[in-house]
Amino acid sequence: MNSSSKSAALYLAVAATLQAQTPDAARKLAPSAAEALGAGTLSEVVVTAERDRRYSADAATSGTRLAEPILDTPRSVGVITPQLLEDQQINDPQEAVRNVSGVVRSASFTGVGENFIIRGFQQSDLIKDGFRAGSNSNTGLVATGPTDVANLDRIEVLKGPAAILYGRGEPGGVVNYLTRTPAFEQRFSLEQQLGSYEFYRTELGANWNAVPDQLALRLDAAYDRNESFIDHVEGERWFVAPAFKWQLGPDTTLTFRGEYSHDERSTEPGVPFVNGEVLPGVPYHRYFGEPGFTQFTTEQWRGLLELEHRWSDWAKTTLSLHGRRAEQDGAYFILFNFAGPSFDPVTGLVSRGVAITDFEDETLTARLDQVFDWTIWERAGTTVTDKDGKAVSETPGFAIRNQLLLSGEYERETRDTRRLLGAQASINAFDPDYRGYQPSPLLPFPGFPLRFQELGEIEAENFSLLLTDRLSFGETVYLSFGGRVDWFQGDSLSFYPDPTIPFGRFEQAQEETYFSPFAGLVVKPSRHVSLYASYSESTSVFGNIFAAPVADGAAVEAEASRQYEAGIKAELFNRRLIASAAVFQIEKENVIGSDPSNPFFSINAGEERSRGFEIDLAGEPLPGWKILANYAYIDARVTDDPIDATTGHRRFGVPENSGGLFTTYEIQDGPLAGLGLGGGATFSDRVETSNANTGDLSGWVTADAVLYYQRGRFRAQLNVKNLTDEEYYYTYNVSGDGATVLRGNARTIVASVKFEF
Repeated sequence: MNSSSKSAALYLAVAATLQAQTPDAARKLAPSAAEALGAGTLSEVVVTAERDRRYSADAATSGTRLAEPILDTPRSVGVITPQLLEDQQINDPQEAVRNVSGVVRSASFTGVGENFIIRGFQQSDLIKDGFRAGSNSNTGLVATGPTDVANLDRIEVLKGPAAILYGRGEPGGVVNYLTRTPAFEQRFSLEQQLGSYEFYRTELGANWNAVPDQLALRLDAAYDRNESFIDHVEGERWFVAPAFKWQLGPDTTLTFRGEYSHDERSTEPGVPFVNGEVLPGVPYHRYFGEPGFTQFTTEQWRGLLELEHRWSDWAKTTLSLHGRRAEQDGAYFILFNFAGPSFDPVTGLVSRGVAITDFEDETLTARLDQVFDWTIWERAGTTVTDKDGKAVSETPGFAIRNQLLLSGEYERETRDTRRLLGAQASINAFDPDYRGYQPSPLLPFPGFPLRFQELGEIEAENFSLLLTDRLSFGETVYLSFGGRVDWFQGDSLSFYPDPTIPFGRFEQAQEETYFSPFAGLVVKPSRHVSLYASYSESTSVFGNIFAAPVADGAAVEAEASRQYEAGIKAELFNRRLIASAAVFQIEKENVIGSDPSNPFFSINAGEERSRGFEIDLAGEPLPGWKILANYAYIDARVTDDPIDATTGHRRFGVPENSGGLFTTYEIQDGPLAGLGLGGGATFSDRVETSNANTGDLSGWVTADAVLYYQRGRFRAQLNVKNLTDEEYYYTYNVSGDGATVLRGNARTIVASVKFEF
């Protein structure tokens, strides 16, 4: 099916949906109108729900797994709102993270999927709706493809160790994608985007109040295709996300959210980083793969079923089942080859390794949450009046409340990987001649095969028990504490069936029981200002089953981390603007590395530390003027290396200073009402390309601009990203070897038209 017929299919789907609706289905009687008119003279009033169009959020779930006001949460939580996603025309979630301080983009060795560095450490898992929904490539070979934004409601970033809520993981934090849930209303939208490099995207959203106040249905779908500023790079994706919400009774709700995506796109091997600099003299658009050969096809299925029952006004139970499966096959290049030099400055030849792949991932999670929320002690407020009834003194009320979360969870994850490994004929960086797949030996051993096969299997199970408690003393003091116990077991197998391969067979098993505590305190000297401090820990255990054992045959110890954080949050301009500032220190120990005396084994190589401060500002200080700004200073270093090769060095990929600003203004009155314009800038300091600190990437600044017109339920918009066409780079390899870097996006123009019905 070509692109025209695919977009036509989406248009026909939404047209059929609209045809099936009657005007009366979207009308409801406003209670205030009924009271004013009296019972005998009722008339119809059309009520429309106004969408939240702010850059700030009052509450978030990612910091506690409960919807708490951000000011009352003793953690740093950033929220990327729906309006911000729309104004910046974000189709790649990696563009969204620039709106949160301390979060920067990284890259995988395939160039496919999302990779983030948060507070100096790479995020190892992708979280969606609070569940593990894939991993990036620093936890081994995975089938995770790019995330589509069609059904995203918002993106929340919890900074610092998140193990108490989400289990094992890196200490920098997590990015949690929150998807839309059906609502008991009629709402439909259709959006068309066109842009640079043959970019084309059609997106629709439909919400039906199928059985009024009992059954709501939702469908989000998208189709897009694109080329790239990089030669021979292209992509195409279908995405569909059905959902329903069924009110089984006044206190019982069943909700389902599903997803399916089919994604085909070129893998991107990056650019060689040679002698401490990006390969000089090579055009920014140069492609080092092979057209039509180095690409991935990824299919992903995901489902989340939640049954919620409220037993009383103080007790609620939620049973959740979450499943995900992904299949990915294709090929990718790495700009490295053991059989020869990575780059020959005389001939301009760049060596390449090649992998033809077939990956499968599956994850199944069952979770039972029990929430208790009750008042321990309460004192009613009193008012003393004079003889005329005028208040002369007041004693405010005071209550001590307790909010307790008990949770049990079982998670099972499996991965099957099949790779055909070898080398690819070198390519001339200055004058490439693409000749298709031409394999050659990867290693310079006598009799080493032209290609060899690697098979891998991973099975991991985790069971956990969680208890968190939150005590509130009036509206002034909030004390949170708790812990999570995890029982983890994982097994991995790597097998090379070719008898000439010296590696043969490698098996690794890991069993770990670990405890993740958390404690936090919030003190509010006034209603709109809060001071907080917190302590948290995390364990990164999954990566151990990819590491070889230590030389004596024992398993490497799990990496462990702790964080100390303190900060201030405030609501300004009558709660229209939220500002926050935080200081933190993260300490990581038992870091896994290669044994210097035997590279086929591992050791717990040392310690790392990241510390700094962050500032975030978001909101609408004046009607029509929205603003978001952030800044982070982060000093991330290796603090202990067994052979002192990197002790004191900066961690790769982490800028010392980074931040950004984005603002828009929309005319509120007159004939130009609804016209908005704005823009912003994002900046980053230089970053090291490896922990050896042998080379760095220059700092950069990019600028964006937006112009839009919104009238009723119609919106037209024009975005220009990287306005000055800045050439800039990200650290590429998750192992930090510094051999390759990835390019940032060139200047891109995106025009869009959106209708809501």
